[in-house]
Amino acid sequence: MKRESGIHDRPREARLQAASAHLFPGITPGVWIQAATMADIVWARRLQRGESSVAGRALDPEHFEFRYGGHPQAETSLRRRTTDRLRTQGD
Repeated sequence: MKRESGIHDRPREARLQAASAHLFPGITPGVWIQAATMADIVWARRLQRGESSVAGRALDPEHFEFRYGGHPQAETSLRRRTTDRLRTQGD
């Protein structure tokens, strides 16, 4: 399944760090995968193992590295709401 990347030119990607591979069996460390897809994989594996808590981030930066798509253009990063964008256009 292809996931949308929002307003970014390139979708955000994540890869599992080799040192954390033992915590995520079945996920190959060092391989870049679209972050949304990686999060789906991690959540699915948690549910398969019967972990009832879905609190916290699926992709903990302690175990995963990220690239691309982290921050949109500076101009829009400060105005996230649609109404803010309308105000800057004179509406």
